[in-house]
Amino acid sequence: MATSSVFRRIAGIALLWAWLVPVGAQSGQSVIDVLAALHRSGIDVIYSTDLVTPAMSVVSPLRSAGPLDRAREALAPYGLVLRSVGSDRYVVTRAPTVPTAAPTPPVLQGHAAMVPAIEEISVYASQYTLGAGEAGEPKSFSSADIDRIPGDHDNALRATRMLPGVASNGFSRAYIRGSPLEDVLVEFDGVALSDPFHLKNFQSLLSAFDTAAIDRMDVYSAGFPVQYGTRSGAVIDITPRTMSSGYECTVGASKLAYEASSVGRAEHWPVEWLVTVRNSAPNAAEKPGNGRTLGAPEFTETVGRLRWHPSSNAAWSLGWLLLDDRTSLATVPVAEKSVARYRDEYVWTAFDLNIGEGLHSRTMVALADAGRTRDGMLRIGGMASGHVGDIRSFSSAALRSDWTYEASPRLSFDYGMEASDTNARFHYGRVQHFSQVIATAFGQPPDSALHSHITPEETAYAAWTAARRRWASFEAEIGMRFDAQKYEGFAGHQEWSPRINLRYDIATRWHLYGSWGHFSQAQRPEEWRVEEAQVAPDLPELAIHSTLGVAYESSAKTRFGLEVYRKRWTNVSPYYGDILGTLTLVPELMPDRVRVAPLDSRSEGVELSARRTFSPALEGWANYTWSHVVDDVPGGIVLRGWDQPHAVTSGLSWTQGRLALETVLGWHRGWPRTPFAFGPPRPGAPGGVFIGGRNSSRWGNYFTLDLRSSWTIAFGHSDFSIWAEATNSTNRSNPCCDRLLASQTTLDPAVAQPDSIRRAFDIGFVWRFRDHR
Repeated sequence: MATSSVFRRIAGIALLWAWLVPVGAQSGQSVIDVLAALHRSGIDVIYSTDLVTPAMSVVSPLRSAGPLDRAREALAPYGLVLRSVGSDRYVVTRAPTVPTAAPTPPVLQGHAAMVPAIEEISVYASQYTLGAGEAGEPKSFSSADIDRIPGDHDNALRATRMLPGVASNGFSRAYIRGSPLEDVLVEFDGVALSDPFHLKNFQSLLSAFDTAAIDRMDVYSAGFPVQYGTRSGAVIDITPRTMSSGYECTVGASKLAYEASSVGRAEHWPVEWLVTVRNSAPNAAEKPGNGRTLGAPEFTETVGRLRWHPSSNAAWSLGWLLLDDRTSLATVPVAEKSVARYRDEYVWTAFDLNIGEGLHSRTMVALADAGRTRDGMLRIGGMASGHVGDIRSFSSAALRSDWTYEASPRLSFDYGMEASDTNARFHYGRVQHFSQVIATAFGQPPDSALHSHITPEETAYAAWTAARRRWASFEAEIGMRFDAQKYEGFAGHQEWSPRINLRYDIATRWHLYGSWGHFSQAQRPEEWRVEEAQVAPDLPELAIHSTLGVAYESSAKTRFGLEVYRKRWTNVSPYYGDILGTLTLVPELMPDRVRVAPLDSRSEGVELSARRTFSPALEGWANYTWSHVVDDVPGGIVLRGWDQPHAVTSGLSWTQGRLALETVLGWHRGWPRTPFAFGPPRPGAPGGVFIGGRNSSRWGNYFTLDLRSSWTIAFGHSDFSIWAEATNSTNRSNPCCDRLLASQTTLDPAVAQPDSIRRAFDIGFVWRFRDHR
């Protein structure tokens, strides 16, 4: 279907949708709703539910224009104020004197007297957003949180490895509750991104996004609301950074990249901006990953957003994300080689509108265009050789409209729609040759070749609605999502996804929550398996999530939680994996490459988390996870390659004056391994390679100790920080996979050598210039 025809349909749907919206609806607001609006504007606000309760309504119509001033106006009648505790971060506390403003309304007479007096409130970073109006209990990181994690200064998405239920061996591509990153929806400013990483064909060692571009990163590992669709595993929602006034500019450098950024709001014009630029440093990754790969990857990245506020109730945004990578890598000894170029371009515009006090909308149009070219070679003695050429491109256009209607302080509705058109072009060629011993061992033909040209195209539509109701101690959100896809030349698919999120406050500081829902995932055109010349789209995947959790928050700055989850895929798309190794430049040329086609899959686990602020200078946290993730294949139940039954992560953060120190300890049970053995030749019989059951054994336990330190010097309107960090500081080998090598003798037909992740050091500086009005 032509793109112009798609957008004619999109425009018609959008006009109908706008006509159906109750434009004139207005209703009362609670103070918590006003604080939530402030949070959505990009300003972090922290408060105690003892101090700001759901029963507090806005006393009189708010006359201020900006969300910060509106929040101050809503809090003033209750003797509360916002106190700044950092850049765009505020805490709600009692005013130093009793206010003489508007009196407390009769319906709330006596309420303030029932609230326990709070002399002071301590602020500390929290990985969980509780009490912010989200029944789905997302885990949240601020840009400051990410910067404090060793190894994450230039690698924001890697911060997910700190969360319970996340399996990672140190790369950016983590597995969230058994789901690979291909099953995770990554959004920036509401725009869905496809593979937002650098070094895409080498474990995606570096994620997009300078932390200067991030205000907050919310991670939903289950039970995400209905406005998030198209992916079945999890959601990573990244909010761009903004400032309520003034500006901030930074320049920085590290062994990995040079970077510069600017964010701010104009003093005399209703305009705000965000621009970040990163460029790889020379020889940024001379030995990426395990140290046995040489090369000089280069990358350039820019992220930006301009925002214009023609009035206090409307805003226009123009955003972009551009990624450009050039890599040339080879192993030592030279057995694999890959030369690649990747380009990703995203441009979007959005319109935000507040209609009265209770209705908010956001309508967005996004365009994406990407290109991939790759040329790879494999030569392992007389055992295996091959060549691959891969040229890919895809483009998409999407329209999305989200609406939130606050019918009352305790009742709200979310509804919206989206439509998109995506097409992809694949040109792929592969030639392989294996020795007879290797071909027999791995069940491969000795010689094979594949040449394919694929041009899939998809038109997709979606609509959703959800209702959220809050009582004194109970909150419920019930929603339904509808998705439909039509592939050019194939029959269409439709999926209905009901979802429920519940939360019950057992006591003042005890919270019980749970969720259940269906999450569908249709195959995108850029995901077609070109290495097998896929000719028809897969049926949409379906995952059923069930979660039950309990959380405790103490005024003594302690929090802990327990969460039990189960995720079951009733329909799973085939995927490719490697029996022996994963650190390879040309995976489709390796003889151990296997196609896995599960009948169904499941992931289940128990997560424990705790956090404690010991003093204003010292904070600690710890997570423990028991988990199990398997595929049900025709031959029986097989562990997924990233199954880790037991995992522990913990950390300490200490700040005193100009000095800050952070440590992160990670341990997990070794990932599954496929056992194998080499048989020497005997009289009348050649040697052989004997492969055991796939993933029937395990590697040794994984352990890492990561360290970070920083020293900051403050000047009048700027500060200068120098930092250093070490990942895997003990240089523990942590073997993860096997590398197939050519035999140097006639006794063995092949040799395998364990691969591992090496210790890495980085050092850098950031010079930050500020003008906060």
